[in-house]
Amino acid sequence: MRSEAFSRFWINFTNVRDGAEGPPVGSSALIPPLLATADGLVLDVGPGTGTQTPFFTNANLVRMYGAEPCQGLHKELMAKVEACGLSDKYQILPCSVERKELYPALEREGLLAETEAAVVKGGVGPVQGGRGVFDTIVCVRVLCSVPDQRGTVRGLYDLLKPGGKLVVCEHVRNRWGVCCGKGKGKGKRGGREGGSFAAWLVQMVLTMLGWEFFMGNCHMNRDTERVLREVAEEAGDGGWEKVDVQRWFEWSALPYVAGTLVKRREG
Repeated sequence: MRSEAFSRFWINFTNVRDGAEGPPVGSSALIPPLLATADGLVLDVGPGTGTQTPFFTNANLVRMYGAEPCQGLHKELMAKVEACGLSDKYQILPCSVERKELYPALEREGLLAETEAAVVKGGVGPVQGGRGVFDTIVCVRVLCSVPDQRGTVRGLYDLLKPGGKLVVCEHVRNRWGVCCGKGKGKGKRGGREGGSFAAWLVQMVLTMLGWEFFMGNCHMNRDTERVLREVAEEAGDGGWEKVDVQRWFEWSALPYVAGTLVKRREG
């Protein structure tokens, strides 16, 4: 019931956004240039109704798989895929991005071997002998709501090919809560590097008022950038070769991290 209600809300919400005139603003302006870099075999995590689909414009994009667990959104998503001329490249996977659901779904599509231990057991381990599967994995406003963020990120990291990139645009906790307001100097995008006490307080109040429940398990206060960095270090294969992420809107209750993380190449 809750999933169906959220589907209706999200369809109405995204339809309003689709109808807005003019170029994207705020955090939405961060998305188009990032998605334009997606190439090769792409995993689109939590595409929803497909509002971001028009931004997948790279001529070297070969095929896409969209992991969307909310089946009430699939009709709208496929309509957007067809409108963007991607119907011959895009396949919807009716599963979440959690390893225990995503890996078996990929196995059914022939992207993972049936005997792959990580598929059968849902455990942590190298995929396809460390060769990975995807050239690009896209996470836009989804890592805030997964039940096990660290486990999910590890599952996605294992699916990346060496040299593959993780494209992220995620709202995160305000850094005042991390740095206790001790940041000094100015951030690249304005505001103190330690974030804003007022914005941090708003995050705490909204969380206590039930933000997670009413917004589909969205957490306002996750330190996503730290998790992305630590999971790669813990994998034991050299981690990220290049991290190019920036922080935006640190003055607000919805600050963002956006950019790309490239998995270290073999050899």
